[in-house]
Amino acid sequence: MPTLNITFPAVVPTPSLGYRVKYWPTTNPSDVTTTLTPTNLLIVTGLTESSYTGTVEANCGGGTYGSPRSFTTVV
Repeated sequence: MPTLNITFPAVVPTPSLGYRVKYWPTTNPSDVTTTLTPTNLLIVTGLTESSYTGTVEANCGGGTYGSPRSFTTVV
């Protein structure tokens, strides 16, 4: 099964609540998965598609997030 490895530039200062990552199969943008990661690295295993698109945002707390940064990757 494919593995999604996302490494992105860290925000300075590091957000105390980490980052929110949303990703979906590139061919099915309505199938969004949202997850939180404390660092600028996310590894997702057990995927079924070979290409994913998504966004990464700093989790600033209180329901506030930084500007989303887009990514597309082949797993």
